[in-house]
Amino acid sequence: MYIVIAGGGDIGTLIAQSLHENHDVVVIDRNPAVAERMAVLDVRVLAGNATDPESLREAGVDHADAFIATTNSDEVNLIAAMLAKGLGAAQSLTFLGKAYYVEVLTDPRTMEILGTRIDRVFWPQRALAKEVLEVVLIPKALDTELLAGGRLRLIEYMIDVESSYAHRLVPDLDWPRGVKLLGVLREGQFVTPLDEDFRDLVIEPGDHLVFVTTPEAFPVLHALFAGREQVRRVFIVGGGTVGYMIAKGLRETRVEVVLIEQDPERCEFLSEELGGVLVIQGDGTDLSLLEQEGIEDADAMIAVTDNDEKNLLVSLLAKQLGVEKVVTRVSRSETRTLFERVGVDIPLTPRQAAVREVLAHLNPEGVERIALIEDSVEVIEVRVPPELDGRRVAELELPPHTTVVAAMRGWRVVLAASELQLKAGDELILMAAREEVGHVAELFKTS
Repeated sequence: MYIVIAGGGDIGTLIAQSLHENHDVVVIDRNPAVAERMAVLDVRVLAGNATDPESLREAGVDHADAFIATTNSDEVNLIAAMLAKGLGAAQSLTFLGKAYYVEVLTDPRTMEILGTRIDRVFWPQRALAKEVLEVVLIPKALDTELLAGGRLRLIEYMIDVESSYAHRLVPDLDWPRGVKLLGVLREGQFVTPLDEDFRDLVIEPGDHLVFVTTPEAFPVLHALFAGREQVRRVFIVGGGTVGYMIAKGLRETRVEVVLIEQDPERCEFLSEELGGVLVIQGDGTDLSLLEQEGIEDADAMIAVTDNDEKNLLVSLLAKQLGVEKVVTRVSRSETRTLFERVGVDIPLTPRQAAVREVLAHLNPEGVERIALIEDSVEVIEVRVPPELDGRRVAELELPPHTTVVAAMRGWRVVLAASELQLKAGDELILMAAREEVGHVAELFKTS
């Protein structure tokens, strides 16, 4: 695909890093330093203004498969995306930060008035809230995602010092029927069964185990890591857009929610809009306030203010007071590792959450991206073409770092199905190194 990105900031860089190996990527930015920063990537950087039609033409938006506006200005993104669409971009995508613009732009009447169409709006705050809700409602889970229309679940757990799985060889571990271990995350490296050292790998405290499981097997697997724990009470510090969306989502699950927000006017709004949620006006870094409200009894604490330093302090206080799971908003992706090292369980960035949505949207033909593991491995879904009808899974000529996770025929799901004889129309879930996704797309393309 030929992709033009407006803006070489954090979001633009993340997208370029994710796409440059399999696509032709052009980045437009006024800042000369962007070209230096992206010199290590196989991308073309054009010095220019994304709202200037001449810059857009020079970038080749007239024949672009996708244009993505990622600057820090909603107004610039809107104008650039509309211009790109008008100049001929097949798809025009934009990032927005303000809820007002998202509401206006998703109203069909707006597009009728403008006379042009923006194909997709990405709202990082909403993407972050969705990820937080998914992970906070499952005790002990560090990440989780439903795959294949709910027929499978991807889930990640951490091994603690008291775990019965610590200090044991991976091949010696038995998992319930309907569960498959995809790999082990250790210090940013994802080790899979395709790696030579996997069979000799000894599980250590701090390792993250990533599984795929059927819905029937999930409760059995989950009990191995979380026992009978349930999420009953959650604290949220920060009542901005993200905090509001999370509180609203938790309220619908009948979880007791305590929301701490410093701004009095915002507290009034939250109290009116979130019936059933206890809204407290105060400073989330106030230790006496946290103790007074009983944070030590919380099953999870979510820090989502717009200040990284405050989120970190609140998170450390919560861990010190005994909160089992701490989920923290991190504005800058480069500080995420720091948060993990000082003890934050789940640091999440709005930008990375939204970038994952972009990657899922920009699928190669015949491939659906459904999950990303540690920015290097993708979980994808493909459909078996007529050319592969009758072939066994073991006979597929897959790239070296690609493996079949599961095969689906209707609602029947088979894990580790190496001997399964495929039929045209079967769906396969594969785990592939990011740079191999394009090769996989070619293999399963219908001629």
